[in-house]
Amino acid sequence: MRADTKTQILDAAEKLFARQGFEATSLRAIIADAGVNLAAIHYHFRSKEGLVRAVLRRRLAPINEERIRQLEACQRKFRGRGPQVEAILEAFLAPPLYLALKHSVQGHLLMQLMGRILLQSSELLEKAAGDQFLCIATRFLQAFQQALPYLSKQEIAWRLNFTIGATAKALFGGIPMKILSEATHENLAERDIRRILRKLIAYTAAGMKAPAVRGN
Repeated sequence: MRADTKTQILDAAEKLFARQGFEATSLRAIIADAGVNLAAIHYHFRSKEGLVRAVLRRRLAPINEERIRQLEACQRKFRGRGPQVEAILEAFLAPPLYLALKHSVQGHLLMQLMGRILLQSSELLEKAAGDQFLCIATRFLQAFQQALPYLSKQEIAWRLNFTIGATAKALFGGIPMKILSEATHENLAERDIRRILRKLIAYTAAGMKAPAVRGN
């Protein structure tokens, strides 16, 4: 019964966080949607911060586990030489893209949550998202450093940040995507996941492999 209550709370919180944002969603709204009382949230999660962490962990932990699995697989494949930049990018980009762009309730919710994480900024959200992303960032920065020894760790971090931004545009599209679709007479918003992934890797790999910027 407790497990059922916990899942009800997580489902309600995830839906409301995705729709309204993390800061704008109150615990009162969550308990009303979940059909539970405030004591249940305190029992399972202690606080709103604990609930945000649990929601993000439930959605992002499986993605990050798959990222690490794919990274380790390509590292074994290339052995001591270290994997190519494109292979590292595929391990980083493919897991969230395949889930988020699938026509499913989970994919839609994940896209909304990722949009909130990328666009909103608060101490609560930074701490909760940081729990899920810090280990991934460390592992992938190490892999990129091995593949790009002529770049500093700081330069690689900047480029990985730009890569995340490009991925967000691939996921969310928006007005520029619609205008570009009209200009090229092509539906750029079409969700052919493999095609999007190939184009995104080609684009971001060129940026990751570019010569070091002067002054760095």
